[in-house]
Amino acid sequence: MILKFLELIGRKKVVLDRGPSHPRFDEAKPWMNRYYVLFRNRPKWFPFNILIHEMLDDDHGDGVHNHLCPFMTIILRGGYYETLKDGKHWRPPGYIGFRSANTFHRVDLKPGTRPMTIFFPGPFGLRNGPRSEYGIDFKTKIK
Repeated sequence: MILKFLELIGRKKVVLDRGPSHPRFDEAKPWMNRYYVLFRNRPKWFPFNILIHEMLDDDHGDGVHNHLCPFMTIILRGGYYETLKDGKHWRPPGYIGFRSANTFHRVDLKPGTRPMTIFFPGPFGLRNGPRSEYGIDFKTKIK
């Protein structure tokens, strides 16, 4: 019910699995439903936001990504596999994860599931280095 309300007031965004600058943007498909609980457009000076993510598909490609800011996530429904430099881990409902802005990871879903999380992005400006890397080998590239 809260998700329908957030959609009604313009706080839902369908996030595609690749942006317009991607060479195969014409093949983009829905990757996540994002619901803005606190700010639709958070001011840069505000230290956090509250989002609900309904994941529709795995992270695309073979790569990993990090985020613009540190974050905390709580899995509300479904669970997912998260790959970090120390391996692939199952994250069940109720899992609470804290990540720095520089933590490379990827998320993969069990077929036929639509996990839901509450996502708390923290302050901007704390990431160093690139946003994503494809074909990364955690054992040799990430320290």
